[in-house]
Amino acid sequence: MRHRILVFIGLLVLGSCIDSQDYNIDTVTITPTMAFPLAGGELSVTSILSDKDTKFIKVYPDGLLYLQYADTLYSSDIRKLFDPADRVSNASINMPAATIPPNANDVRVDSIVQSIDLNLNPSKLTEMGIKSGTLNYSMSTSPVLPNLSYAVNMVLTDVVDPVTSVPMNITASGSGTKSLQNYKIKLTDNKFNIRLVFILKKHSSSVAIPSNSKVNIQLSFVGLVSSYVKGFLGDRTVNLAPSSVDLTAFSSSLKKSTAVFVQPIVKLDIRSDYGVPSELNFINLQATKTGATLPMQLSPANPITLNYPALIGNSASTPITVTNANALINFLPTQMSYSGTVRINKGLSSGNNFLSDNSKLRIALSAEVPLYGHAANMIMGDTLNIDFGNVSESNISTASMKVTALNQLPLDAYLQIFFADKNYKILDSLLSTNQTYLVKGSSVSGSGDLLTATTTASSVELNTTKVNKLFSSSYLIVKSRLNTVKDANGLALNVKFKSDYKLKLNVGLNAKMKLTTK
Repeated sequence: MRHRILVFIGLLVLGSCIDSQDYNIDTVTITPTMAFPLAGGELSVTSILSDKDTKFIKVYPDGLLYLQYADTLYSSDIRKLFDPADRVSNASINMPAATIPPNANDVRVDSIVQSIDLNLNPSKLTEMGIKSGTLNYSMSTSPVLPNLSYAVNMVLTDVVDPVTSVPMNITASGSGTKSLQNYKIKLTDNKFNIRLVFILKKHSSSVAIPSNSKVNIQLSFVGLVSSYVKGFLGDRTVNLAPSSVDLTAFSSSLKKSTAVFVQPIVKLDIRSDYGVPSELNFINLQATKTGATLPMQLSPANPITLNYPALIGNSASTPITVTNANALINFLPTQMSYSGTVRINKGLSSGNNFLSDNSKLRIALSAEVPLYGHAANMIMGDTLNIDFGNVSESNISTASMKVTALNQLPLDAYLQIFFADKNYKILDSLLSTNQTYLVKGSSVSGSGDLLTATTTASSVELNTTKVNKLFSSSYLIVKSRLNTVKDANGLALNVKFKSDYKLKLNVGLNAKMKLTTK
């Protein structure tokens, strides 16, 4: 429709100057210059980062963006030291050599006290809650006395109900099983007692018991798992499993760039549920990248005496400052790794310690990298859709590509624009090497904040080949090499990247049209 209007205007102009009786006009050709918007879009600093890095982007209340990486190692290795191995205890009660006359009542004949050692040295526990486990028992006489009716009363004097403090009491003969779940064991140096009483059951006829007769009792404590332990836990050392934090941006998005960050934060926080004096010794604590490592420097220095809680169920925190955080982050590591040992009750032979089945040692390592500083050779990309409407390349005699940008980002951009087909296959590039500096960075204050967005406009002539490639394209792929802005002396400025900063990019076609009508 627009073409028809232009032709109509041309005809009117010609008609006002020429007498139609003197001339016979066969065709009219006009060459108006027209502008066609091709593509446009907004790029933000997150466009610099790969998809796997953007999930680590956070925003401070003032809008400053930062990368946050964190990992927590949960260690329960110490707690596992206090789950006893299965214990088997054998006892015998002597029976009197005699002929026992009929008796209408049960008679308690003899008793012994059997001590059970959980063998948890060097610990000296005073109390243990039982989360799960069983007492298996079996008993028999030697020699076998088939006519003897008897039982054994097993009083676990130190295995008590945690609410009523009533000891576990079992009277049985033969074999059986009793759950120890939710009972409490009172201990003296890891030992507790059981009183075994031989009971001669009532009987209606005489029973002969030969000399050296015994009741043999086997007690098996199986699958004991503690819910908590109290007492002195011993001077012990356990290894902590290695762990690491990946700093993905330095291995992907910023892999080929150089960067200096002004205010990075690297910190450790050790939280202990163990009610015991503990010392953490980091064997390995460093930042790493291909072919190089950089140790972390700590305050307090390694090894570290940990704070610990006064009551079971509580926890205590020990914050640790990483004093060389700037050097670590500007080393641009791909990973921070750590391993170590924990020693409890170092040099002690007694104490009142505790831990529960939920007790853990949590080692939290975190890195916080505000996007504040300066950098070079960052790569950013985006894809823009092309829409020519009804325009045909056959109507174009000459053309130029116009690129305009409104830039709030403190980044100078060297752009290359690629023509791509519907399958994103690159057909050609738009710019020669000396044409790529198309976008100038915004101006910033002394503190790195945005002062003024920068507007730039560039025009690039297109030859016939470029026009053909453009009209064969479905997308424009924009690739940028970015450097943070510099001062008048060419020195890099420390700049900030905030969540609302944008680069608005528009690409259009200025074309001289060749329109002919008869």
